Amino acid sequence: TLFAFSVFQQALNRGIAAVKEDAVEMLASYGLAYSLMKFFTGPMSDFKNVGLVFVNSKRDRTKAVLCMVVAGAVAAVFHTLIAYSDLGYYIINKLHHVDESVGSKTRRAFLYLAAFPFMDAMAWTHAGILLKHKYSFLVGCASISDVIAQVVFVAILLHSHLECREPLLIPILSLYMGALVRCTTLCLGYYRNIHDVIPDRSGPEMGGEATIRKMLSFWWPLALILATQRISRPIVNLFVSRDLGGSSAATEAVAILTATYPVGHMPYGWLTEIRAVYPAFDKNNPSNKLVNTNSTVTATHIKKFTFVCMALSLTV
Repeated sequence: TLFAFSVFQQALNRGIAAVKEDAVEMLASYGLAYSLMKFFTGPMSDFKNVGLVFVNSKRDRTKAVLCMVVAGAVAAVFHTLIAYSDLGYYIINKLHHVDESVGSKTRRAFLYLAAFPFMDAMAWTHAGILLKHKYSFLVGCASISDVIAQVVFVAILLHSHLECREPLLIPILSLYMGALVRCTTLCLGYYRNIHDVIPDRSGPEMGGEATIRKMLSFWWPLALILATQRISRPIVNLFVSRDLGGSSAATEAVAILTATYPVGHMPYGWLTEIRAVYPAFDKNNPSNKLVNTNSTVTATHIKKFTFVCMALSLTV
């Protein structure tokens, strides 16, 4: 799945690079907007772990979805402020020392991406619930379907009028279509396989009913870790752009970073996802008593699996 996500980022970059005019400028603008979006709102993807640990009933799932609706609304407001306010002009134009054209395109792309964190959070929340019930194959299929949809829509949109009118919409619309496919697949998988199995409320035998406060208290340290990891790319973009003084060389450098970063992410991205393995198979976790499984996965198996992942990563 992580490998597939790295591939789809390259497909989105291809959608920008195919533009005949200002391809480098467009790629740099999209890269700045996308990296900032992933830093500020990407940690919501860690709500997958909330679904994995806390969602044991329909009521728990409603609370988790409510948290993500509020978080998505906050993200949309923040994106709008960056796009239209002086704060956005300072962060993009002044702080990065980019010219007016790149700054304007970056803020416009940031506005277009306003709804993506909400869709991504909804998908990851249901992915966590499915992982809890050992439907990892379905989660993987949803991610692969996301990638396929994005590649297909990039190819389709490259033959549309968007290439001339608004090239930035080619990768962004493809991103949305992929997220829509992934979110729909995961939600349908939840309703088909889990919704009728779990109880309306969590009993004491499953650790009791989770509260929104418990969910948020569990989520924010994980989100902080992911935000700390993802701040590296915006910082690199910032220093590169400022060091080159917002010149054409700076635009080219940011565009190159946009194109090459997904490749560099492939060998170590699995480290973030390996955290979901132990909670899903821990026999001492009372919430796992709800899940009917004949698996005999132990801590030793998980350690061996981790070493195999590390070996494959080093090979890559």
